[in-house]
Amino acid sequence: MMNKLILEKYISVAVQKALKEQEVAEKKSVKSMYLVYRFPGLKKVLEDVMSPAFGRYISDVSVVAPKPTTFKISLINSQNFTIYYLGKGEFMVKVSGKKYYSENLGELERASNSITSLLELNYAPTEVKEEVSPTVDKGADLGAELSAADEPVSTPEEAPEEEIEV
Repeated sequence: MMNKLILEKYISVAVQKALKEQEVAEKKSVKSMYLVYRFPGLKKVLEDVMSPAFGRYISDVSVVAPKPTTFKISLINSQNFTIYYLGKGEFMVKVSGKKYYSENLGELERASNSITSLLELNYAPTEVKEEVSPTVDKGADLGAELSAADEPVSTPEEAPEEEIEV
């Protein structure tokens, strides 16, 4: 019976932690994709060059220069490339120093291959997991999380000090 309660609390804490992490990741992706949805032409170019699921591979989008409007696209492995708005719905993609124009299908395909090469260079998620040293007791961490789940959130009250007799 006691093991079942501990297991239920552990699952509850794990689910709450996973939901918080997912919420933080979602907020971060929405913030970074703001510019993509603000400029519909940029979204179309990204879909043409990468795929409709480009959001999985992009960690940040930022405006670098106002004229010509220049977007810096950061990938999940900390590599980046640049997209320039040339006017009248035309874009140029610059990957590793090479320029590719969006109106030419062959160049779009080469840009897509270059971005694929960038993604293959150093694939590593941006999140860094904490390394647990072998001397740390994992049960102590679990116990702290479980005890924190039991305690109601309140302000600490001042307790009178007890005198210690020697």
